Amino acid sequence: MLLKASLQSTLIFVFLLALAACSKGDNVLKGKVHTVDVENTRILVIARLKEEDLNKNYKEVLETNMYSQAIWVNKVSPSKYKKGEEIEVFYQTSDDSFPAQVTASKIVKIKN
Repeated sequence: MLLKASLQSTLIFVFLLALAACSKGDNVLKGKVHTVDVENTRILVIARLKEEDLNKNYKEVLETNMYSQAIWVNKVSPSKYKKGEEIEVFYQTSDDSFPAQVTASKIVKIKN
């Protein structure tokens, strides 16, 4: 009887652990590449970025407070991305800075 209860408890624990692991999906940000930082191997992606803000300095754009979703995507090959390109960035976690710092699990270019 004790073995059966122990086995049952173990199975419940394993099921709950598997459920928790499966429920964690990627966060996704859809936006345009504003800045390609070759030196630091990162790109700045801003959601709903207006065309007229593409050629402004990124600090100036962010200080307007017009954009609430912006992320620096670290550890990328800058040569793969161009300013103004629309992409989706998939990531697990971000820090609390603005713009947030993330490492992408996947980046998808959106064809217009």
